[in-house]
Amino acid sequence: MLSKCANPSCSTQLVYLREGKIFMMEADAQAVIPASAAKKTTRRVEHFWLCGPCSAQFTLAYDRHRGVQVVAKESHVLRAAAS
Repeated sequence: MLSKCANPSCSTQLVYLREGKIFMMEADAQAVIPASAAKKTTRRVEHFWLCGPCSAQFTLAYDRHRGVQVVAKESHVLRAAAS
């Protein structure tokens, strides 16, 4: 459940959805199937919220090894252009 801004250095509580931006991120999750004891990679969807001031400066990016990261909009655009 969303309760505060996804930026760890921001303490803004989610009260209204009219300000900020909601992100839906798909991540890999490993599940163990009891019958075969095999690992199966599944997709799970998580929701994150950045408050208005944070969403003006930052965006969210998913890294397979580090998870969801808050990144500055400028560095996110430069990294995408360099790829």
